[in-house]
Amino acid sequence: MAKVATSAKRDRSLSAIEPIKLKTRKGLSKFNAKKVLSDHEKVSQALMECLQVGDPEGFKEILSSYLEVVNKSAFAKSAGIPERTLFRMLTPEGNPTLESLARVFSVLSKAG
Repeated sequence: MAKVATSAKRDRSLSAIEPIKLKTRKGLSKFNAKKVLSDHEKVSQALMECLQVGDPEGFKEILSSYLEVVNKSAFAKSAGIPERTLFRMLTPEGNPTLESLARVFSVLSKAG
């Protein structure tokens, strides 16, 4: 079998590369996802927008993130939805009923 030609090492190293100066972080604030997700009104608005534009995956992602911040058991209990049904809604195959969606929004509106 014939040898395959390979390129020779280049005469470069990381120490020879000029560092790039980044902009200062002045005016930037640290993003706190828990703070945003604990704002029930914003979560409710984001979920409604997902429904309006026909984005079920976005709806599931937002609701799933919200449920990671709040007490899932308490949320399911106050919504009158079994926990198993709530989690099944969030699976890729999940297709929540209109009644389940109404209950989710009902809890969010009471929490805000």
